[in-house]
Amino acid sequence: AEEDLPTVIFAAGAGVTTAVNYWILNGVSQKTNICVYDRAGIGWSEESNLRRDAKTVNEALHTLLDRSNIRRPFVFAGHSIAGLYMRDYVERYPDEVIGLAFLDPSHPNQFAMFDFSDAQKKELDDSVVSQFNTIDWLVKLGVMEVYNPLLQGFGDLGSYPEEVQKQMTYLSKRSTSHKAFLAELGDFDNAAKQAANNKTLGDRPIVVISATKKWDKNMLPEFITPEIMQDVMAKMQKEITALSTNSKRVEIDTADHMGIITNKENAAKAVNLINEVVKESANKLKNTQTENAQSKEKE
Repeated sequence: AEEDLPTVIFAAGAGVTTAVNYWILNGVSQKTNICVYDRAGIGWSEESNLRRDAKTVNEALHTLLDRSNIRRPFVFAGHSIAGLYMRDYVERYPDEVIGLAFLDPSHPNQFAMFDFSDAQKKELDDSVVSQFNTIDWLVKLGVMEVYNPLLQGFGDLGSYPEEVQKQMTYLSKRSTSHKAFLAELGDFDNAAKQAANNKTLGDRPIVVISATKKWDKNMLPEFITPEIMQDVMAKMQKEITALSTNSKRVEIDTADHMGIITNKENAAKAVNLINEVVKESANKLKNTQTENAQSKEKE
């Protein structure tokens, strides 16, 4: 890791443990220091029994960074729901974040942009809860030892190092992680409202990395077509890109929402883009420090 580069703090998607993000974390850590953690109840972290809104998540993260003596400002990288947490963090602690990398991020107004009715939103929520109730039963019955539907969603498990495969298999069966995932989704609306307070990212270097592989219609509810999904996701992510005057959006057309993280080749592309933001952020920091030093001399 290069000494003068900012640390990267990585935040995972809803309910996703650090093990799943191995390719991204391993790639970025070749260049600079990273800090990665499992939120309450996920992976190796114990349950907090606290809310899962962005405020609670970020106050916990801020305390963790303080206690770990993590150098600020840092580059924030995050996947999916972490897009909300990252924007809320910038709003609460603006001097601490120098650059951001969003991987297929959530948007504060995404349900309105999809134009879901309350009944459709409830149908989505109910189906997720019912899937996880089924998974908890499969764990109790021992079926997950033979067939693990959660791991199917993570793509080619065999490409991960053996140690990471073991962690993913073990953690996928923990009911605490399933409950934490449902709690994070349950507080999505509150996290979204808090993230919506962030109206600008100024001139921070940012990249929005979009997974643009066509959605499988069998993975979507009947009231969303793959075309609508693509269009709305693109619109959402273009809006996030426009928050900074120093931003770019890059499409990875071989990646779906999870494949941007779990597929080794897709992840390698994302790592290069995150590393670019780290470098730009380091230059921005250097320029700011030089300007500050010069203005002090004038005084």
